[in-house]
Amino acid sequence: MKTPFRTFLLFFLLFYLVWLVRATVFYSAVDLSIPEGPGRWFFSNGVKFLLWVLPAAAYLLWLERDNPLTSMKITTRLDRRGLAIGSVVTLLFFVAIFTFEKFTSGRTLAALLQAAPAAWLGVLGQVFFSPIVEETMFRGFVLPQLAARMDFWKANLLQALLFTAMHWPNWIWTNGLGPGLLSSSMGVFAIALLFGWLLKRTNSLWPPVIVHIINNFLVSFMG
Repeated sequence: MKTPFRTFLLFFLLFYLVWLVRATVFYSAVDLSIPEGPGRWFFSNGVKFLLWVLPAAAYLLWLERDNPLTSMKITTRLDRRGLAIGSVVTLLFFVAIFTFEKFTSGRTLAALLQAAPAAWLGVLGQVFFSPIVEETMFRGFVLPQLAARMDFWKANLLQALLFTAMHWPNWIWTNGLGPGLLSSSMGVFAIALLFGWLLKRTNSLWPPVIVHIINNFLVSFMG
């Protein structure tokens, strides 16, 4: 049973306002007071899980009387043909993005090739959890809510815009308004569209999660 669209919009607005405070004032006052290392990692990701995943799951369970695991496509059957097509499109996407970066900003993945396997594992350990949380909320919850009420591509464009906007509070709080905000926003928006398309094409949340992890892993080595 789908809730009225205004109920979803109110939920998302409250979610965004809470995240705005968390990503700015709370982050500076609390997260940055914790020494860098496992302690801060567990705290930051734990707070993100509490604010992103649990409210969305509760919304589906209590307001829509739906199973979050199936509604978010966590346990749905994977479309293997869609996965094959999605893998090719994703590879082409990454080739295009990293080629663009090389010729426009000079950034490459040379550091990845030079790093030891231990460094790879260290970076993977840092970046693997946040994509799970973000995909669960946006491609697992927000996109299906929008797609139930409008054409898929309109829904995908809107969720990508909302996902990009979720990054703005911390970016602006940390770095201010500058040219980097536009380029970073465009990158996040583009890959959020890919994540949404992958969810639809594969009928599963896990391909977007894996691609998201790969993206964050590769970006961590770009320089």
